[in-house]
Amino acid sequence: MHIELTPGLTNVVRFPIERRAKPSMDVVREIAPDSREVSLVIESFRFDDDIDGIRDAADQDMADYIAQKRARQSGSKGWAELDRLLQSLVERAVSLCREAHDASLAAVKAQRLVVEAQSEGGYWLTPLSERASARTFYAARLLVDAHVACQRAAGASRAIEIAKRGDTWTPFDLHTEALAMCIDEVAARSSNR
Repeated sequence: MHIELTPGLTNVVRFPIERRAKPSMDVVREIAPDSREVSLVIESFRFDDDIDGIRDAADQDMADYIAQKRARQSGSKGWAELDRLLQSLVERAVSLCREAHDASLAAVKAQRLVVEAQSEGGYWLTPLSERASARTFYAARLLVDAHVACQRAAGASRAIEIAKRGDTWTPFDLHTEALAMCIDEVAARSSNR
């Protein structure tokens, strides 16, 4: 069993709740890779992935899918189908995050073995180094794939939530959302006076 400490602390052990919890969007949000880290990995390993706009594209695709479904059928049967579709996206995202985390731990362990071998010397240094490089590359690839899966699940989740509320879907616009938050804050402050 691997003991993982909470980042920044030396005496707090992190319990991996994502290993036991049922896959959900809350779990996905909790364990999703940081997009800044993913961008650095893409740049470092020279991957051809473009991670900008994945969530928005998934949001648009799901909204289009929902619009087509509504034209053909309606009712709770349609919502149950959308829930199953979202659940499969969520399960894939959680699974890839777990795999990426495990691959990262294996890569770190392999890198440590290389450092130990370098200090001891020996003929096995080249195969250990190659193995560590391969594991590091695999972990980086899985991290990017996990990020993409999490973004797709988040986009699909947004479109489904909007459809279930009965609201009209509109593309997510960061500037409009920020402006709306500012207006709400100003209105709340003025009502408190």
